[in-house]
Amino acid sequence: MLIPYLALMGRIILLGWERILVKKLGQKSDSISGTFLFFGIGTIFLIPTLFFVDIVLNTSILLFVTLSSFVYSIAFMLYVKSLSEGEASLVSPLYNFNVFFLLILAVTFLEEKLTLFKILGLMFLFYGVSFLNRKSNILESFKAIFLDKSCQYMIGASLLIAIGRTIDGNAIRFASPLLYAFYLNVGISLFLLAYILTKSNISTTIKLFNEKRKVATLSGGLNAYSYLFLLIAFTGIEVSIAEPASMTAMIITVVLAGRILKENIKERLLGVAIMLIGLWMLFI
Repeated sequence: MLIPYLALMGRIILLGWERILVKKLGQKSDSISGTFLFFGIGTIFLIPTLFFVDIVLNTSILLFVTLSSFVYSIAFMLYVKSLSEGEASLVSPLYNFNVFFLLILAVTFLEEKLTLFKILGLMFLFYGVSFLNRKSNILESFKAIFLDKSCQYMIGASLLIAIGRTIDGNAIRFASPLLYAFYLNVGISLFLLAYILTKSNISTTIKLFNEKRKVATLSGGLNAYSYLFLLIAFTGIEVSIAEPASMTAMIITVVLAGRILKENIKERLLGVAIMLIGLWMLFI
């Protein structure tokens, strides 16, 4: 039972750094090419894990991988675009809108229990979001967020990621987390590569890799293993708890955004603190 919680801790640390690197990868770059490198390089990092599992591919696994890969391909194009265009300390916490979507999906399809504390926890999470772009009142704050393009991209990504996580929660019943993570990265990479080839845009992707080789490699590695850790966490922790717990990574992201990207994070840290109260309530 300890391993899923250690994996969740690893997920949080890697995810916090990942968003800073993704922003650097996507800045002034083609977001689709950036997303392809994000997963394509991640696939390479996962190859060594195949030595620890029996290679199995059946109809059930293939179906889950295909569905999830398609959903994540679109989700992470929006994710990379959001981080590349918006401030990391603003848009990264919005990734956690998927907590709301995920809880609904988990209760509906994974038969998880919807408790009073989970509902109250989500209310705190949403209230904390209002501090990310603070205005005269909470409605104006939410309006400012919903009208911002980069925020819209991240909210859209969070909805699709919630759908993907629900698929994942079922998929790991048929495949080990190591094998599923590898298949999923391959699937996403193939969908994105097909799109790039259709648009005759492969030269842009190669150029981006040559220009940002170090950032692309690091972000791909962090992406691969942060997701693998999440799947391992799913084996012993409820999906609607493991995913919200991952949101504590935004503390790392927001602090790094202030230190490295020189963003104004004062009120946003308060928002993060309120969100964490909501997170604590989700564990009750």
